[in-house]
Amino acid sequence: MKPSTSSKKTEVTSLVQRILNLTVSFIIGAFVLSLFATLQKLMLGGIGFSLRGYIIPVLYGGAMGMLVGEWYTRLKLNNMRLEQNDKQLRSLINNLPDFVILKDGEGRWQDVNAVGQNLFGLTREQYRGLNDLQLAEHNESLYALFNWCHTTDLETWKQGVIFHCEVKSLIMNGSPRIYDVLKIPLYWSDGSRQSMVIVGRDITDIRENEAKLVKAYDSTLEGWAMAVEMRDKTTEDHTWRVVALTEKLARILNVDEKEIVHIRRGAMLHDIGKIGIPDSILNKPGSLTEEERQTMQQHPERARHMLEQIEFLTPALDIPYSHHERWDGNGYPRGLKGAEIPLAARIFSVVDVWDALTNDRPYHKAWTEKDALTYLKEQSEKFFDAQIVDVFCANLDDLRISNSHENTVGN
Repeated sequence: MKPSTSSKKTEVTSLVQRILNLTVSFIIGAFVLSLFATLQKLMLGGIGFSLRGYIIPVLYGGAMGMLVGEWYTRLKLNNMRLEQNDKQLRSLINNLPDFVILKDGEGRWQDVNAVGQNLFGLTREQYRGLNDLQLAEHNESLYALFNWCHTTDLETWKQGVIFHCEVKSLIMNGSPRIYDVLKIPLYWSDGSRQSMVIVGRDITDIRENEAKLVKAYDSTLEGWAMAVEMRDKTTEDHTWRVVALTEKLARILNVDEKEIVHIRRGAMLHDIGKIGIPDSILNKPGSLTEEERQTMQQHPERARHMLEQIEFLTPALDIPYSHHERWDGNGYPRGLKGAEIPLAARIFSVVDVWDALTNDRPYHKAWTEKDALTYLKEQSEKFFDAQIVDVFCANLDDLRISNSHENTVGN
């Protein structure tokens, strides 16, 4: 591509300007040094004017003038570029959808972009030079938020790494908003604190949409669980009871809430593999033949094949795949032993057997709670994890739930 006419004109203009600047710098430098040379001669009693005596001052002074002039021109150009870059950066930051806060190493607010000023309701004059605790004193509605900022700033400096979290505050027209917040500590070369950059993005709409999506997924899972129960006429409402009871037992065992979400889904789908079992086997009133028993015992593998293809449900796979494993290693499908069995499956197996024993089935009447507890204790370290059985028995009063679907997992 050939350069345009305007581009050529710009280059020529720039070259002419550069030559002019160098010429002026040469003249000024030559004049200044020649003036000093003349004054020096006068002070030393020099006489007359000698062209030869001024050649060196003129040339040397001109050269120095050109060097100083070039240095000044580049310095001025660099300052102009820095100012331009600063304006562009400020414009970019101010047009971000995120709030951006700059604090110095002592935690004093130095700069906030337009989004941040609108969000916190602060002008530059109101926040500049103040720390979070001072801002908290002047803003009661954001008192808790500024105190949280101060505490997490200290923790970020202590750890020396980027701090990341989500925070919910009532700061947008009184409605709760959720922000994804990053705190980035910056240090001087000697390790002392330089500044901290805080960036926050409103993710309320994202989280609300995620919650709606998760609710839709969970509704779908409930539909699957209902489909299994409609086929297996021997386990009416069994799924809903064991879901609620497993959740409660997991909380008593201090399982993390994030894991309990997956435990709930796994409990809901614990028999999903039975979808692939023929009705003639699933609803057979009498005892199963050995061949039929082997077919029935395939349902954990069928569940794994179904669920492992769905990324959303992969963390919930432990119960559908492993709830028929035994503590002594004689279970199926993999023959896992002791702590090899996932915790979720160990918790669920206790609940599953308890519910099966204490509710009527076509092949047996409900056992008394006393007899069922005795059985669980007898089978500890054979079928079940003894520690989980002990916790279950000790907390039975708190774990009792209604057999009604409506009282366990809302429709």
